[in-house]
Amino acid sequence: MTTRRRLLVPSLLLVMAGSLLAGVWVSQQPTARTAWGSAPPEVQAVMWPEPRPLADFSLHTQRKETFDKDSLSGHWNLLFFGYMGCPDVCPMSLHALRGMHDFLDSRGAADDLQVIFVSLDPDNDTPDEMKQYLDWYHEDFIGLHGPLDEIERMASAMAIKHAEHIDESGYRSIDHTASVMIVDPRGRVVGALPPPLEPQRMAERFQRLRGHLESNRI
Repeated sequence: MTTRRRLLVPSLLLVMAGSLLAGVWVSQQPTARTAWGSAPPEVQAVMWPEPRPLADFSLHTQRKETFDKDSLSGHWNLLFFGYMGCPDVCPMSLHALRGMHDFLDSRGAADDLQVIFVSLDPDNDTPDEMKQYLDWYHEDFIGLHGPLDEIERMASAMAIKHAEHIDESGYRSIDHTASVMIVDPRGRVVGALPPPLEPQRMAERFQRLRGHLESNRI
């Protein structure tokens, strides 16, 4: 089995486990006239049954500016957790987010949108390197860096799972949730875009979720 194959298998297992847990959680929710239950099926596919508040956290951007929970307020936010040494999932996901952002921007729907990459490997992902890395995808993308316990506070509220692995050859990798998390302008986690991440489909699903929440004042 190749190195790439060894890395993909645990990542895919983690994604599938997350999807299974999400399905169990959704199935346990009352669906009669709740906000989730009254949503159309295409919205239910990405919307969480109940919005989840974020814990307080304090991180820094790749430009060394402070970024905390209040920095999410007033914007729609798309967050992806990963690391710069990731060989496949992270680059493909950031590429998809660039395509999604460009799709929305071409329709005038990206003015209040923040795309955020949160490093799960802060000891190796330095702010300066993160700036160069993210600028290649989009100069407006925000990279977050800081102590792992602060990152964990943020990640746990979004049900983000991650685990470090070192194989028999000493190769180090981090398995992590591959969904893009959606945080609304009130700083609540309201949904997630699961893989496979396809730019136009992501944009359309996001816009439907946003429209449902805003029109129903949820």
